[in-house]
Formats: sequence, structure tokens, C-alpha cells
Amino acid sequence: MRRYFEISVRAGFIVLGFVFCVSSVAHAQTSTTVSAKKTARPQIASSSEREIQTRRKVLFQRMLEAPDDLDTAFEYAGLSIQAGDLEAAISTLERMLIFSPGLPRLQLELGLLYFRLSAHETARAYFEAAISGPDVPEEVRAKVRNYLDGIHDAGKKTRLSGQARLGIRYQTNANRGPEDDRIILNGLAFRLNPNALNDDDANVYAAGSFHVSHKLPQQGTSLEFDLVAYGAKQFRHDNFDIAQAEATFGPAFDLGRFGWDNAALGIYGIASGAFLYQNYYATYVGAGARIVSQINARSVVSAKIEHRSKFFQNSVNTPRATDRDGHELRGQLIFRHIYNPMLTFNATATGAVNKAERGYLSYMDYTFTAGPTVSFSSPFKDGGKWVFGTSLGISQRVFDAPDPIINVNMKQRDLELFGRASLNIPIKNGISVLAEAEYRDVHSNYALRKHDNFVGTISFVKVW
Repeated sequence: MRRYFEISVRAGFIVLGFVFCVSSVAHAQTSTTVSAKKTARPQIASSSEREIQTRRKVLFQRMLEAPDDLDTAFEYAGLSIQAGDLEAAISTLERMLIFSPGLPRLQLELGLLYFRLSAHETARAYFEAAISGPDVPEEVRAKVRNYLDGIHDAGKKTRLSGQARLGIRYQTNANRGPEDDRIILNGLAFRLNPNALNDDDANVYAAGSFHVSHKLPQQGTSLEFDLVAYGAKQFRHDNFDIAQAEATFGPAFDLGRFGWDNAALGIYGIASGAFLYQNYYATYVGAGARIVSQINARSVVSAKIEHRSKFFQNSVNTPRATDRDGHELRGQLIFRHIYNPMLTFNATATGAVNKAERGYLSYMDYTFTAGPTVSFSSPFKDGGKWVFGTSLGISQRVFDAPDPIINVNMKQRDLELFGRASLNIPIKNGISVLAEAEYRDVHSNYALRKHDNFVGTISFVKVW
């Protein structure tokens, strides 16, 4: 019975470890992206949006009456930018150039707006014109050079981005064990070995994600490669040492050609592998598809569906791992809404069907998480923006058949509640310190599966 318990815990730990890896790295799996075409992030709070729109109407009428009034035009363009209507701002500023040709301020603003719309060559022309004069301040020249460098990078056929993390993680229940050593198995009372009870531990870990995008000759088409990896070394429970990685590769298509602006579709193959306690443990292969759409100036929705075939490897420590061979079908929906430049709301819904050789290892699960992300100025001078995020979640898992060792008449049903909080503190050169805390509480009709766990993490993050 102890051997069975250890196998179950290890398998669960592999899954949780990989979920931690994927969720904690910014560039998760396919990085099919959406570039704004006709909308942009609004720079106003929801409560003031009506007032700004009212003011824009007044200013628009005034511009019709006095088209050479630069102050009115500048105010209208500024409010249009705040409202996310970049095209209105561009048309206003370009009309102002008729009355004030060569004005560096106008050229700089137009360069910034076209850059935000990914019209890089037009942005380049305005930027170069803005710094062509002899009296341009050096800080303006430096700002423009940064944007010109960004345009140069965007024009490359192949682009690389990524994120790497290195940190330490503490858990109050590292082995996901129960508190009570007295259990009932098919009506008979047993006492668990002390090694099977909950126990705390810490680990050092490294995680990373790497994305390569290569533009194809066809407009709006690219090849995308992503690699997500995670490894952890426990301080005491070395039988939970893990190393795993997943790679995805496939084409991405801009859906604008089909009349769906601000949307992209990615289709990709999946391959992953995992080591557990120095032994090769599992291989996953499959395929997926993902759609990302910016539905308005404030909101982005992404949806994906993935299928994986699962192949496990028996070892001395996991002699019946192949009982888990099978497949998984997983769907996910992510919603992101920007209330204002400081506050963002995020919600994720996930559902999955896992089939294994043994019915008591097959299950369906559903997970929902939601919470805000807040950015604010550093309390220290020139400290950059700090980002605080928090979320609450609920997950339910229902197994297909009873576990004959625990209860031949009752299928396992688990309900998990969890909460997370994080604080990202930038240092410099793309490096930041990330502190995280998480609490999980699992309720189950199988007493052996009931447990809770507090996780605390501190890590260094490098983004490029």
C-alpha cells in the first residue's frame, strides 16, 4: 500500500511541477501573438471614459470651425490616444502638419503612433524627420534611437525572446501527504507509515521559456517554436527531484486576410519529456491549435485545444507507471481586460479529459482562476514599475472508476481551492526579483487524498 501511495504522489508531483513551470513563465507554449491594427490600450479609467468622449465631440466641432487651431487639435489628439482611437489621433496630427510643416513635436508624436500600430516604415520616416534638425534635445534623440532600434529588430525575419528564472521554493507539504495516519481501505482500518504522511521540504529550481519566430514569405505567416523547461532539486525528498521540458512547433497565421482583424491562429505539434529521481519517467506527444483575438481596445481573449498521447516508463521507484499510459484532451480559455494602465483583470477556465490504462487513473477535471494585476510606482527613486498580482481558483476532478485498493464501490472525487499572490520588483537590465505565495486545500471523498499545502517562492527573473 505504501508503494502504491508513493507512485500516486509522484505522478501528481510531476503534473503539479509542470503546471508550475508553465504558469510561472511568461511565454507559455505557443506564442501566437496579436498586434494592434486599429485599436490600442486605452489610457483612461472606465469612470472617465464618458467625459472624455463628450469632450472629444466638442473639440471635433471646434476643429471643423477653426482647422488651424493647433491647441485644439493637440488636445483632441491627446484625448483620442487616451481613448485608444489611434487612427483619429493620426489623422488629426497629419492634418496639423499642413499648417505647421516640419514641426518636430508633430513628427515625433506621429512616429510613436505609427509604431504602436506596427506600421514601422511609416514610423521610421517620422522619427528620422523628427531628429533631423540641429536643435533637437539629446534626450529626444535617445528616445527616438530606441524606437528605431525596435523597428530594426521588428524587421528581422527571425526573432528570439525568452525568460529565465532561478529561485528557491518552500512547501509545507512537499509530498502531498495526509495529516491523519489512520485510514480505511475497503472497510478495514490501517495505519500509514510515517514516511507517507505530510512533510515539509524546500528545493532550488530553474525554469525558462524560449520563443523563436521566423517570418515566412507569405504576408502575416510565420513559424513559431517554443520551449518551456523546469527542473527542481529537493533538499530532503530527493525522490521528488524532477526535470522536464516541452517543445511546440508550427505555423501562425494572421487572420486579418479573412476579415478577422486583430486575431491570429497557431497550429503546432507538441513533444515533452520528464525525468523523476534520475529515471526517465514520461513522454508526451500531440498537437494543438490556438486562437488569440483582441476583441476591443481593452480586452484580449485566447482559446486553445490540445491533445497529447502519454507514454510512461516503469522503474524501480515507479514500477507501475505504465498504468498511466493513455491520452489527454485539454481546452483552455483566457480572458484579459485592461481597466486602466495600472489595473488588469485576468480569468482562465480549463477543462481536460485524461484517459489511462486503468480506469481509476482516468479522470475529468475543471479549473477556474481569476484575479487582478496591479502595477504601481516603486517606493524608491528610479525603481521602475512594481507589479502585484493575485488570484483565486477552484478545481474539481472526478475519476472514471473506483480505486480497488481504497474503495471498490466509490469513485474518487476531489475539490481543490487555491489562492496565489506575487510581487515583481524590477532591478535593472531586464532582471527582477519575484516573490510568490500560494495556498492549496484539497478536499476528497478518499481520506488518503485530503491535504493542504503552502508554497513560498523567491526567485530572480531575466527577460529578453
